[in-house]
Amino acid sequence: MSLAALVHALPEGVPDATWLSAALQRHWSAFSVPGGVRAWSVGGVQDNETLVQSRPVVRDPKADFLADLLRVPTQTTLAAYAASPPGHGDPDRPMPAIAMTRFQRWVGVRAEADLEPDTRAALTAQLPDFLLRSSGGQPSDRALAVFGFLANLHADGGLGKAYAPPEQIRRALTALDERLGRPARINLLVCDGRTVGVLHRGGRFVTVEAPSPARPRAIAQPQARAVGCALLFDPQPAPDPGATVLDPGVFTTSVRQPGQLER
Repeated sequence: MSLAALVHALPEGVPDATWLSAALQRHWSAFSVPGGVRAWSVGGVQDNETLVQSRPVVRDPKADFLADLLRVPTQTTLAAYAASPPGHGDPDRPMPAIAMTRFQRWVGVRAEADLEPDTRAALTAQLPDFLLRSSGGQPSDRALAVFGFLANLHADGGLGKAYAPPEQIRRALTALDERLGRPARINLLVCDGRTVGVLHRGGRFVTVEAPSPARPRAIAQPQARAVGCALLFDPQPAPDPGATVLDPGVFTTSVRQPGQLER
């Protein structure tokens, strides 16, 4: 499963997504799989509302993932994507269960599906009652990782805030990583509408900056800051010398300074 986080400082939305389409084709190995079945889920946070759209089975080749990604009117948008070539997979369930996990003003998604039974039991036992009720009592392993992060954020006093500080988000992700035993492979995205938090190990994460909008030339024009970026995870670790590959670990970025990562 591939993951993406689109972060930008443009409340009116991304005016030109040509760069994003090119980045997906270049950095998502599943994005250019011809034919077959696809699945995706996108989600973001606007004010106090989570906006999520899921397409668990997409057979129509005209269905446009990028249109769904950009339709969510948020400045931080997460996405998960999978594709199965023709003739592959279980015909009754051709794609993995792809869904955003959400709670209050948070959305999150994890690429990997399985937890060890002992780890699953420990994470479930850690959840406060209100999170356990919101999870339905028996969340999927992907959702449980997100709820485990929220439990850590709650324990640190950050869940009740309008916006948790980025350093608090990083602490909650680091605590989740420790509770999971620092697995060799874990890739998780969370966001609250302002900040995106990432826990990454295994596979490949790259960052791609959006081009700055054209402005009239000036004699002394300061260097333009990035107005947006995409963080793209691909489960295949194939090298790409033209990409900015991110080191494993925990980091955050926000709409105030898209593309500037803090660890």
